[in-house]
Amino acid sequence: MDLIIRNANLPDGRSGIDIGIKNGKIVVLESSLSAKATEEIDASGKLVSPPFVDAHFHMDATLSLGLPRLNQSGTLLEGIALWGELKPHLTVE
Repeated sequence: MDLIIRNANLPDGRSGIDIGIKNGKIVVLESSLSAKATEEIDASGKLVSPPFVDAHFHMDATLSLGLPRLNQSGTLLEGIALWGELKPHLTVE
């Protein structure tokens, strides 16, 4: 393990949980994890959760939602096609 966060409380109500992380991914959630890690943090019974704010967003899409139409499939392929349809209508402003 690269990192273990020990004695964490989780949003689902579980407490005293050790969170094992390897290569940037959570690989185990377990009470009293016997493994050792390069770095260990004692959460001391505090809440450990995903971020409350997702800072990843596409600023360019804030002004173009639904133009020329919404991405119905949610796929990258359709997203690329939509930008191809929108691009001729874009201006420097």
